[in-house]
Amino acid sequence: MTDPSMQTLSLTDVQLLAKSTLQGVGVDEVGSNILADIIMRSERDGPRSHGLRNLPIYAQSFTSGYANPTANPVIRRIAPGVLRGDADNGYYQIAAHAARDELIDMTRENGIATFTCANCHHLGALRFDTEPLAEAGLVAIAVINSLSLVVPQGGVRPVFGTNPMSFACPRDGAAPVVWDQASSAVAFMDIKMAAAEGHNLRQPAGLDRDGTPTADPDAILETRSLLPFGGHKGAGIALLVEVLGAALAGGTLSVDNAEREAHGALNIKGGATLIALDPARFGNDAFADYITRICAEIEGNGDARVPGDGRLKNRAEAEAKGITVSHAVLDQIAALS
Repeated sequence: MTDPSMQTLSLTDVQLLAKSTLQGVGVDEVGSNILADIIMRSERDGPRSHGLRNLPIYAQSFTSGYANPTANPVIRRIAPGVLRGDADNGYYQIAAHAARDELIDMTRENGIATFTCANCHHLGALRFDTEPLAEAGLVAIAVINSLSLVVPQGGVRPVFGTNPMSFACPRDGAAPVVWDQASSAVAFMDIKMAAAEGHNLRQPAGLDRDGTPTADPDAILETRSLLPFGGHKGAGIALLVEVLGAALAGGTLSVDNAEREAHGALNIKGGATLIALDPARFGNDAFADYITRICAEIEGNGDARVPGDGRLKNRAEAEAKGITVSHAVLDQIAALS
């Protein structure tokens, strides 16, 4: 039976809706195309919490004056293997898109190259920046720091952002291996979505007002204090991202929220670093065979699957059937125009 609270959209519908909404709040042609494509890919591959549900957050960042809707990033090569970007107070994905071709060329020339970017905003999944590099035959690692929400192990107040990282590498005869993850036990948008849908999280993912770990999303949203994944191990990854993201790129630290708070936004102008490696330049001609063997050992191991491959099943289903979106989300988007 069809759920009357839901509506089915094709992926083309999703992209057109996202683009028209972004253009409606002043985003230019280049930016709206890139961000709309990311929203569509999020609905297609998952997690869908990064898709259309993010549109109002994108819109607020522009309408509040916090982010630049017509950003013109500046990309400079400052060393043989280093590109440095200033995103002109726009979204990181726009700057990364502008730097991609040169970064690929530099990586093939040097074996390894890096793109750092500051003065940028970010929402969504980092894998959409690493996957194109893997499709070009490169190995890629990306990090970006974000709004302070994560409490260090044993701490009582947030220091780190959910500070995501992504990894991608080519795979013979199949889509690249691609995964991304937050440094928090659960992504912030997934907590918001659980609260909106009225159910608890699968595991304690934050602190309540008494400082006790809880799976109640409403209690976590009240304190805005998330737990790192794996205790001190996740906190270590969050620190790594803070160093390679904010410090290396010269972005805003996760704890520096004054400007974000003044605009009521849900992100900071953090820093991002994207590292690309060309396996053809590292002297192991059997690299592709290694990846094939690793993946085969995982796939033939009970119910295990290669990290990130769940997106491929989601992708095939969404391409064939479209995606369902609640009327509540669509009404929220419609109210933006």
